[in-house]
Parts: sequence; structure tokens; C-alpha cells
Amino acid sequence: WLYEIAQWYPRLAVYDDVRGWNTEQYLGQGEFYLEYGDIDFAITVPRGFIVAATGRLTNPLQVLTAQQRERLARALHSDSTVAIIAKNEVGQASTRPAGSGATLTWRFSAQNVRDVAWAAAPNFIWDASGWNGILMQSFYPPVADSIWRESTRMVRHSIQHYSEKWFQYPYPTAINVNGPVGGMEYPMLVFCANRRSREGLFGVTTHELGHQWFPMIVGSNERLYAWMDEGFNTFINIYSTRTYFPNQAGLRTRGQAEQWAQFAASGRDEPGITPADRVTPELLGQVAYNKPATGLYLLRHAILDSTRFDAAFREYVKRWAFKHPTPTDFFRSMEDGVGEDLSYFWRGWFLRTDVVDQAVDSVRTVKDSTGTTYTAIYLASPGGLPMPVDLRLTFADGSVENTRLPVEAWFQGNRFTYVRVFPKELVKVEIDPDKNFPDVRRQNNVWTKSEATSARP
Repeated sequence: WLYEIAQWYPRLAVYDDVRGWNTEQYLGQGEFYLEYGDIDFAITVPRGFIVAATGRLTNPLQVLTAQQRERLARALHSDSTVAIIAKNEVGQASTRPAGSGATLTWRFSAQNVRDVAWAAAPNFIWDASGWNGILMQSFYPPVADSIWRESTRMVRHSIQHYSEKWFQYPYPTAINVNGPVGGMEYPMLVFCANRRSREGLFGVTTHELGHQWFPMIVGSNERLYAWMDEGFNTFINIYSTRTYFPNQAGLRTRGQAEQWAQFAASGRDEPGITPADRVTPELLGQVAYNKPATGLYLLRHAILDSTRFDAAFREYVKRWAFKHPTPTDFFRSMEDGVGEDLSYFWRGWFLRTDVVDQAVDSVRTVKDSTGTTYTAIYLASPGGLPMPVDLRLTFADGSVENTRLPVEAWFQGNRFTYVRVFPKELVKVEIDPDKNFPDVRRQNNVWTKSEATSARP
């Protein structure tokens, strides 16, 4: 028997300063909007069961053996994983405290959380380690041991990475439980079913633990704005995954420009602002996860830079920790942090379904009265979503020049003429040669000299 219990504890509806009482019904495709509070609760189970739960265990003397308490104390200060209940100890009477009662009551206390969840089973392997005073724990059945023996290391990596990069984890423990629930997040505790591979287990683990930041710390309204938790979380997962698997350069993560471009080109996109329950079901992964993650990735790597973005994103988390931001709160906080008006980006990427489609319409040369030759590169943005323009210019002697036009080039319309005086003959112009942007139609990205006087339709 293995039980994973959630959505069981009574929670107050949120009353916020924008919409008043949250009266949206919870449907299958829309998640939650919860208020913070301190919760003390007790779980009474058969004596042979082990319980994992949100919060700090407040009665270890009653439910753990002296050896288990010693192992937990050691694990809290250990970089390596410590067995609390080893595989060869599972199910043995010696893993339970002395006594004759048929049941034991486990008591937990959780502060400043939006919910609590728990799991229980008689056959858990239980191991743990520590970082920065936080106890990292994993609970899993023996059948999962070959993969899950690495779980606590994955938990530790994820919590440390997100803490150091974005905002310090504020809770005393972080727990990963293997059971039938595919992947679901609760304060301090996540459920993860994956047993297939290291990469698969890490992918689910780091994603569910990323939810400790969005929406457990930054308490956005998941019911209305799924992209503010799933999308932001998917974005931060990119970097935790890359640092855990540093030698797997080809490891695919969500949030990659070319992945999104393939979907956007299909014309099936829906506005990210769409409430989760109204998104076409088969598109939820794209609209709530991939699209916002790709957008933030573009903002960090292509529109701004990592230094400016990271400082602004950290400030957003800090400002809105344990509060309830709306999309406009996020937009304003980021603009305040980077000192730049990004309304064109928010509008096209999150509020509408504009796409990136940059084109070289034509290239022409003209001489003025002094004999100076000017080259005019005629650019277009028929997709409607402004982005910086990365140009690779190739000359007759084989030399290459890379240049970037700022996004402001598009602020007066979807056509722009780039005029230069070149000392050499220009034979090729290519937009975004490194594929940093999710351009939906790359066949109009290149001009060669044979097209010198012909404009594209």
C-alpha cells in the first residue's frame, strides 16, 4: 500500500486587491489560488507505516527510533545521502519505535504555506542529506531503488541551484516521493512517478521542486494565469538541468527557440493570458509551459542580457514573495528592474499570438553625387512581433560581419531600411544565422547577390 494524499486540508479562499474574493471553480485543467498560513496537522496511520509530509515533524520521539533520529541529524549536515531506512531494513519491526499500539500519530507543523500534503506506505526506503540547514529527503519503494537512489542528490541540487540563482528556499525540508502520481507539487513535498531513467527522474523532480518558487513562494493565481507558474518554472528548469547534466550538450529542454517556432508556424497558438481551463486541452503544454519559458529565455539571452534579466527577475521574486502578483505586476517589476519599456514584447508574446517572422525583402545599391556607394538592406517583419535583428553580412572577398539592429528598428512599422557604406561588395545577407529567435519562416531570411534587384512578394 502506498497513499499520496492532497487537496484534503480546508483552505480559505483568497481575497486580493484586484478581483476581490476568488470564486473561480477549480476544474481539471486549472490549478489553484491559495492563501498563506501556518498549519499544524496530525496523521494517524498503522504502526508499520512511514509518513512523509509538508512541514517539520514535531514528535520524532514518538514515531521514530533512536537510530533513525541519529541518522536524520547526521543527514542534515551531510553532503552525501544518508540512509534513514535502508533497502534491507524495509518492513522490519526494528524500524518502528517500541510499543504495542496498532497505530501511530505523526504530527507536523508548517509555517507560511498555502497547502499541505502527505504520503504514507509500509515499505518506504527513506534517505536524506542536507544543505544550508535544509533537510533533503526521498521516500520510495524498493522496486524504484535502482533509479531513485539518486533522488536525494537531485533534490539537493535543485534546491541549492534555485536558491543561489533566484531566491533562498525558506522552508526546513524538501521531499520527493515516488508513487502513482505522475508529477505534482505541494509546499515542501512533491510526488514523482518516474522510474525510467536518470534524465526522466531529474526532469520531473527539478520541475516539481521548481514549483516551490512558482507558485509556492510567489503566489500567483494558477487558476487564471497558468503561465505565471508553469511557464516561469519551466524557464528556471532549463538552467537547473544544464548544470546537473553539464556534459550532455544535446539534452533537450523546453524553452528552446526552434522548438517553439515549429509550433507557432502551425497557426494553432493561443494567447498565453488565456485562463487554463479555456485553453484547448492538447495545447496546454505549449501555451502554459513552452511559450512563456521560451519568451523568458528570449528576453534573457536575445533581447536583454543575463546580467540585467537575472537582477530584475530576482527582484520580482523578492518583491512578490508570499504575495499575489498579477501579470501586470510582473511586467512592471521587470521593466523597473531593467530600466526599459518592454510593452511591445509583453503584448505580442503573452497577450496576443504574434509571431517572429523577419525577412530580407531586397538589397539595392545607389551612388550619390560624390560617387559614394550606399547599400540599402530592406527588411520586413510580417509576423508582427518585434525582435532585434541579427544580421550576418558576407562580402565578395569571403569576409563576414555580424551586426545587430535593436528592436527599436520596428517601432514605426513592420518595414525598416538599413543603410550602410561598405568598402567591399556585399554578396549575402542572412537574418538570425544562429537561430536564436523562433522565426516561423526561415526561407525569407537570406538574400544573395543573384537577387540583387528583385524584391520578395
